[in-house]
Amino acid sequence: MVVVAASNGVDCAIMNLQGRTYMPQTDCPFRKADRILAELPETVRVRFLDFHAELTSEKMAIGWYLDGRVSAVIGTHTHIPTADTRILPNGTAYQTDVGMTGPYHSVIGVDKSIALQKFLTQMPVRMEAAKHGAELHAVIVEIDEQTGRAAGIRRYTVS
Repeated sequence: MVVVAASNGVDCAIMNLQGRTYMPQTDCPFRKADRILAELPETVRVRFLDFHAELTSEKMAIGWYLDGRVSAVIGTHTHIPTADTRILPNGTAYQTDVGMTGPYHSVIGVDKSIALQKFLTQMPVRMEAAKHGAELHAVIVEIDEQTGRAAGIRRYTVS
């Protein structure tokens, strides 16, 4: 976690936590989020969580768990953007997965022919990045700096 001043001078807490299912072992991200938030000064109202996890259910669960305590929960890791962009009832902006920045004429960034070879043969192959179709996927979150609640969220793509 890091606290940085935005261009308008507002302090923003940026947190990155990792899920546990099908990922390397880490501390419980739910309990870790509780500890981080307990240590943040009340004056830091803008709180953004990048949640790096495999399962959509784990991402959704932490979104509900932190609703109203953070400004945004944005999932990463699975490379494919989800269409569930919304503001949860207590003011947390949420999207299960923001997607990736990289070559979308691919299989999650890997050259299509190599990925297909692996699926068709079930043999190990050397993964190589695809070279075409670069896209940037992101979200733009508007946050009320007085309350820390999300005022808006929208998907953003550059291709």
